Amino acid sequence: MSEQREKVLKAFSKEYDRTDEGFYKKIHGYFYMKYNRLYIYFMKKGLYGMLQKPDILNPDELVMPKEERYREVAEVVSMFARHTGIKAMKLETSDYHAKVLRVEDASKFFKLEHDLNLPDLPKTIIPFEVARKTIIKNPDSLCVINCPCREIRGEKGCYPRDVCIVIGEPWVSFALEYGDSHARRITQEEALRIVQQQHEAGNVHAMFWKASQNDRTYALCNCCACCCTALQIHNYTHSPMMASSGYKCEVDKDLCISCGTCAEFCNFFALEMKEGELSYQPEKCYGCGVCETKCPNGAIRMRRDDPTVSEPLDLDVLIPRYTPPEAR
Repeated sequence: MSEQREKVLKAFSKEYDRTDEGFYKKIHGYFYMKYNRLYIYFMKKGLYGMLQKPDILNPDELVMPKEERYREVAEVVSMFARHTGIKAMKLETSDYHAKVLRVEDASKFFKLEHDLNLPDLPKTIIPFEVARKTIIKNPDSLCVINCPCREIRGEKGCYPRDVCIVIGEPWVSFALEYGDSHARRITQEEALRIVQQQHEAGNVHAMFWKASQNDRTYALCNCCACCCTALQIHNYTHSPMMASSGYKCEVDKDLCISCGTCAEFCNFFALEMKEGELSYQPEKCYGCGVCETKCPNGAIRMRRDDPTVSEPLDLDVLIPRYTPPEAR
């Protein structure tokens, strides 16, 4: 092992408590980040097999990584992935989940000049019981990886592939030295460009938390409903995999021309065309803001949701309000 790889592995290990639970999280986190494509392959395979909807989710299209090193660890990775998938079915047990962000709020994560420490945000923002710490060390340390959800669909997966942004240490250094998803280091300016380009493509920005990453934030993904495993679990099993952005879309019926553009881009199926008319189901809307951008007639705008139900992950508001005194 090179000196650099040893240094990275030690920094990764130091993130975890020296307890039985900390040891389990560390091993889980190691296999998750090192064999990310295989991990997501097993999560998606389980989802596709459970739903049996070959017209939408076809298990035969999935491409398992074929190198020998994947076969050697397949059983262990499969165990972790399936366990995570089962736990994701309930708010109380989910330890791998995401918060939807409008492009304005997603961009703020790539303008940070100091470590982010928001360990105890209200349940209206992060409604989960496990993996809730919004903590980022060295926020200017960033890398982008190829989206494993797109990769394992082979040529059917969407392009571009390099759209998942790992944030802060030790996760970035580990992804660069040990990960399997073609990680490359990027600047904050490059991260902002990726977010804007993916917003223009009609994708959902989602900040992810995972218990195996010491209950912390670790990545911002730019998700499409056709590939993203988290979105598919959310949409097709009604699992609470995603938390709302704190916004809802509002359609001005006087301006709406029922062209169907918003429905085409809605990743949560809240907007659909029925008999030539636009149908909106607000309970399905998670406030990503894509429809507002795509509407050619300015008929859609985002409004704040009920603050007792969901609030935005807006760093401009949350940093001064919820940063612990000892971290200021």
